[in-house]
Amino acid sequence: MPGVSPDLADLAAAYGVATRYRDAGDRDVDVDASVVIDVLAALDVDASTDEAVRDALANRRQGSLPPTLVVGTAPVELPEPGELTLEDGTTSRVSTLQDLPVGYHRVVSGHEEAAVLVPPARLAEVPRTWGWMVQLYSLHSPGSWGCGDLVDLRDLLTAATGQGAGAVLCNPLHALRLEPTVESSPYSPSSRRYLHPVSLRVSATPAYRAAPAHVRHAVDRLAPDADALSEHRPTDLIDYDAVWAAKRAALALLRPFAGSVGATPGLEHAVPPVPGAAVGDTDDPDTALAAEHRAVVAALSPALRDVATWYALAEKHGPEWRTWPEDVRSPDGPGIEAAREELVDRVSFHGWCQYLLDHQLAEAHAATFGMPVGLVADLAVGCAPDGADAWALQSFLAPGVHVGAPPDDFNQRGQDWSLPPWRPDRLAAAGYGPLRDMLGAVLRHADGVRIDHVAGLWRLWWIPPGRPATEGTYVHYDAEAMLAVLAIEASRAGAVVVGEDLGTVEPEVTEGLAENGMLGCAVLWFQRDADGDLLPPSQWEEMTLGTISTHDLPTAVGFLRDEHVRIRDEAGLLTDVDAAREQAAREREELLALLVSQGVLGEDRSEAAVVAAMHRLLAGARSRIVLASFTDVLDEVRQPNLPGTTDAYPNWRIPLPLALDELLRDPRVQTTVEALRGR
Repeated sequence: MPGVSPDLADLAAAYGVATRYRDAGDRDVDVDASVVIDVLAALDVDASTDEAVRDALANRRQGSLPPTLVVGTAPVELPEPGELTLEDGTTSRVSTLQDLPVGYHRVVSGHEEAAVLVPPARLAEVPRTWGWMVQLYSLHSPGSWGCGDLVDLRDLLTAATGQGAGAVLCNPLHALRLEPTVESSPYSPSSRRYLHPVSLRVSATPAYRAAPAHVRHAVDRLAPDADALSEHRPTDLIDYDAVWAAKRAALALLRPFAGSVGATPGLEHAVPPVPGAAVGDTDDPDTALAAEHRAVVAALSPALRDVATWYALAEKHGPEWRTWPEDVRSPDGPGIEAAREELVDRVSFHGWCQYLLDHQLAEAHAATFGMPVGLVADLAVGCAPDGADAWALQSFLAPGVHVGAPPDDFNQRGQDWSLPPWRPDRLAAAGYGPLRDMLGAVLRHADGVRIDHVAGLWRLWWIPPGRPATEGTYVHYDAEAMLAVLAIEASRAGAVVVGEDLGTVEPEVTEGLAENGMLGCAVLWFQRDADGDLLPPSQWEEMTLGTISTHDLPTAVGFLRDEHVRIRDEAGLLTDVDAAREQAAREREELLALLVSQGVLGEDRSEAAVVAAMHRLLAGARSRIVLASFTDVLDEVRQPNLPGTTDAYPNWRIPLPLALDELLRDPRVQTTVEALRGR
């Protein structure tokens, strides 16, 4: 394997590209030089020859003022006195940056300008509480059409508040691809800044309430698989295509009754079209309607207008924007205005959908009143390469590169998540504005945020184009700046932060979270002491969110039945099946021994008794927040997602075995509530 020359190593270090890393087995791994060269190419750095490497090193610009500065408790000296502009517009001459208000500022020193980030010293203390974690799509009720929606979320939050729960963690509600088929994975979003139209409850919209009875009747008849829904028993996996086809048709019927919806922050003055209403000096209904659509589009915020435009273009050309006509391959392309005019009715439609979603999520969030924490949103690690954000924010992303994870014990071939990463250099040059906007959008109607793969704030595993997941390397980010933006946004929202720090994570990640008043994660299957023995939850780190499992891991019953071994074997993810079975058997016996030693499991070793004992054990966790999952409590054997698979497993399409009202009355749920209330 070709080695990395000293000059190439220096160039890679200058751009944060690792030439060596430690793997899951704590072994040093040298990165192939060709991988380093390919990753640098994705950062627009030519390292293809020794001469090119020398030239790149010589031309590496090192200004006296970095593009973004983070100012904490220690003062920061400027290269020369300059002008500081605070976020509120106040200006002053300064030579040192210190004692600044929390927020986003700018400074000019000489001929250089930099963004200034001032985070709070530490986030507010996280309350000690308990709650639920849920995949929204897996919920179902008589009013939802084939998958969980935002009204189901509202009803769950209302019920959880009544139970005395203090937090509910929901899967990402990000906008997903709709055409030609609906994307099922909430962790492969089209846009992390906007919401998924499939989550809309059609019958809870103002247009439905305003429509005449015959229209409401026609809308009601569009519900997919109405017979199965009326019995509260989903008969199959979730069919997102059928759900969206029905909701899209229903919204088309209701659109004439949308009325004026006023303004909402982030969706400025979004006024859906009212067909037939007079606009301008024309008696032509078609002309008037087109004018209404144009008024709606013009009133949308620039960011939402771009996303709505992407959805309209995707309906016409397909989601892969890199194959679209060249003049519309970027939001500022020369053909965008003409395309937006041609598709103005569809652009306004998608803007209207986002308005409706925003209001339904706001109503759901209101149900958390009185909870110590409330609704915790989930943030995916990236966006889909063929999605709205990848199109709208393409200058901030590394084209063709995927993020993922190197091989480990659970995924011995590594993981390719097919998500493009942020370019650290472009983020810094923009003062981390794109990150700020995204976090602000996610926290708009939430009391907390879980950051999936939080180690990505420090480094991400970049897989160059055309390579397998095993042929990648880590690219480092300015974690101080990334954490500063996260802390500022969380403090302004009064939100808690949970970092998913499981797997191969450097100690600095967990330490950095704790120093900022943010939680890490503790999962029963993984928590072990220095000798490798399972650690009782009473000894887990306090600054954690404690759970039995996660959406990427076996459920409680699945763990007891070695389901995680079987499905990984069938999906071709294991290189040594026998070893995996032996390990699962050892871990199962370890768990049973722990339950017995902690006094939560007696002579009854049935699955039901063991699962109940797991939750009694969880109740005693030292973690600030502990969450139970309905998949565990209701003895669901199937885990929501099997990482590293697409078609080999029904990821993100498995409904809960009970409808929401039945679920809340189920004795197993009630028993779990009583156990966790004891905290």
